[in-house]
Amino acid sequence: MRTLKGSGRYSKAVVASAVLVASFTAIGASEGPSEDWQYGLLIYGWLPSINGDLRYSPAGSSGSFDVDADKIIDNLQMTFMGSFEARKGKWSGFTDVIYLDISGSDSKSVTAPDGMTKTLLDGSLELKGWVWTLGGSYTAWRKEDSHLDLLAGARLLSLDTDLYLTGGGPLQRDRDISKSVNLWDGIVGAKGKLMLDDHWFVPYYADVGTGDSEITWQAAGGIGYAFKWGEVRLKYRYLKYDQSGDELLQNVAFGGPQLGVGFRF
Repeated sequence: MRTLKGSGRYSKAVVASAVLVASFTAIGASEGPSEDWQYGLLIYGWLPSINGDLRYSPAGSSGSFDVDADKIIDNLQMTFMGSFEARKGKWSGFTDVIYLDISGSDSKSVTAPDGMTKTLLDGSLELKGWVWTLGGSYTAWRKEDSHLDLLAGARLLSLDTDLYLTGGGPLQRDRDISKSVNLWDGIVGAKGKLMLDDHWFVPYYADVGTGDSEITWQAAGGIGYAFKWGEVRLKYRYLKYDQSGDELLQNVAFGGPQLGVGFRF
């Protein structure tokens, strides 16, 4: 049987989540949620900057990369982003799906004493991947339309990387290095919204987890405006992954603005 790395941290997170559930349940809610099935669909665009380190071999060879949001727009090949939630009473199930196909390039050069600049190494990196979150939540606190949900679930990061290097050394050899990862991590956290008036509200989300990753965590927050048919949300979203040892991902982070339109039915 496969043993998940970081199980001690995950157990502590589960215990902490259970304590929060018990605490907020004891406080109670001023108004109970509807017992009818309710659904929500959010279609959004997320433009994160991406940075981190990739390690391609046990020997320790690695490289850093940094792809800004404006380069993502220029080099975006395909994307899909959306989330769905089904709620009945205090319980709900949700899923969030992101697909990205992006690329970026960089070069390293040196200036000689005669003033001439020589390129030592050109590199291009393409990232293709899915981020899929699936979980359930329990409403621990509610006041009218404001609420706090405690969540538990799992997240998959499926990532294909293709690194192409030109130059490097006196032989100027080219190298094409490809590697893939599929990481399943258990997560716990909280999500919800805080109403400021009849229309404006603050949405928030946070989770932390471990499993195939040493640690992964995500946080998002911003401002939203509610209509009769749904809502519009503008948030900042940050997602981070880290694997230990000689694994591919070393402190890889995605962070940037997210704009979405939600529908309720």
